[in-house]
Amino acid sequence: MVQVGSDVDCQEDPRPRSTAIAHSPEVRAGDVLVGGSNSAFVLPVNVCLERGSGSRVWDESGHEYIDFLLASGPLILGHAHPRVCEAVVRQLSKGSAFHALNRPALELATRLVQIPGCVEIVRFASTGTEASLHAVRLARAYTGRDKVLVFAGSYHGSHDLSIMGHRGVARAESGGVPRSAIGDTIVARFNDIGSVEDSLAIHGSSLAAVLVEPQQRSLDPLPEFLPRLARLCRSAGVVLIFDEVLTGFRLAFGGAQEYYGVEPDLVCYGKILGGGFPLSAVGGRREIMRLADPALASAPNFVHISGTLSGNPVSAVAGLATLSELEEPGVYEHLHKLGKRLRTGLARELNTYGIAGSVVGSGPVAAVEFSDPAQPGSGLVLREAVNRDLILRGVLVQLQTRFYVSLVHTEAEIDFAVDAFGAAVRAAIQRVSAIEEALAV
Repeated sequence: MVQVGSDVDCQEDPRPRSTAIAHSPEVRAGDVLVGGSNSAFVLPVNVCLERGSGSRVWDESGHEYIDFLLASGPLILGHAHPRVCEAVVRQLSKGSAFHALNRPALELATRLVQIPGCVEIVRFASTGTEASLHAVRLARAYTGRDKVLVFAGSYHGSHDLSIMGHRGVARAESGGVPRSAIGDTIVARFNDIGSVEDSLAIHGSSLAAVLVEPQQRSLDPLPEFLPRLARLCRSAGVVLIFDEVLTGFRLAFGGAQEYYGVEPDLVCYGKILGGGFPLSAVGGRREIMRLADPALASAPNFVHISGTLSGNPVSAVAGLATLSELEEPGVYEHLHKLGKRLRTGLARELNTYGIAGSVVGSGPVAAVEFSDPAQPGSGLVLREAVNRDLILRGVLVQLQTRFYVSLVHTEAEIDFAVDAFGAAVRAAIQRVSAIEEALAV
């Protein structure tokens, strides 16, 4: 059972024990890992983590950090949650992978279908990228159309379609993307229903799906945006796909569907679903999902969805344990309270130092935008400087994405992070001023 506000709340001093940064002398990460990382989002400080517990992580030299990275979001219960660990250990003694029907995967699928929303049946995968890729393929097979509409600034993983549109046009943000993929991608503007209507007027008869993050990169939709989007898709025969890899089980137990009150045709889950282990899912209306049924393999619109580790029992039991904890009374009220406290504090610090920018997010999510809206990209140097300083002060976060809040973060830790953010902003401003003065001499 989750203990909202655990005994960590009793700590009078939430500060990490040390804020020195460790560097491994044995191996340089850049020699064996491309870019020295496993991700495109690289921390501005070289930190090699060794272990985590609750809301804290430690690097290989024992230095401690309050963790708002949370493995990029899956660990909403914090690190090494006892119930998750116990479930995983029990399952490991029975087997870690079968590539066949197994009881934990069946139970998790049953649980997903029971949640009010669009999911009538599911298929598991391992990553959010796979889930959104499969959802788009299902939509194309169901409609017999090729084009897909995405929103400028969105992110749906690492497949060809996902890395379009970040700059407001159908442009690949990666090498190796074929021109045909660019041609089949339509880009609209999030929270601008008129841009969707314009796109439908031109491409409606060839549009298979609209793929949307219901909370795009931590930005909430306007009150009527998602309902109107759903109506437009329905009238045009276009499949509406919610990418809930981030929002699923985070904004509410029923995810963005419950939180915003709008049901899509298909939904993609990831991150929290696996409780810190690799697991994702695509689910939705049975008439669309049935196209992945192997019994239809000879049909022209059969959709091949498979993966060696998809729905493996270890990830499934971790997911089941996580969902059980999230169903406890008061969980989401507590998560929203912590998230609001963090966003309010961060916005206050921006205002204190006169920084052009904003703080957005809902629930246990906060994202800081430093740029002046009139000068896109103007705050990148400041963001990196503040991010580096935050890590040096013992707050692990990736400001390029967002702060993730877990159920085990305390109010004292939230306040410490806000104070560290303010100090980091102040230090960054002082450094910039010193550089400007030196150049003026």
